[in-house]
Amino acid sequence: MNIGDLVKMRVGYSEPGFVLRVDKQFYGANTAYKISRVERGKCIRSNMVDFIGVTADGIRDRVLVLWPDAGYSYEESTALEVISESW
Repeated sequence: MNIGDLVKMRVGYSEPGFVLRVDKQFYGANTAYKISRVERGKCIRSNMVDFIGVTADGIRDRVLVLWPDAGYSYEESTALEVISESW
């Protein structure tokens, strides 16, 4: 996704929007501290970390889009679909 691309929302109907800015690696992380076994209702302490695992969504970009009906808004890159690429 680059500046000048036409995009639409992946879910639901939306009019095509115009990408004005792309902030690379704005949201998320690749890895996280995880705990494999914790009983329901027990507290979690920092020394209980078992492993470092991969996150579900990973790193995502933040995109500034100009929508014809709603104005400017920031959207996650995973929520957008590129319709037409700029040169």
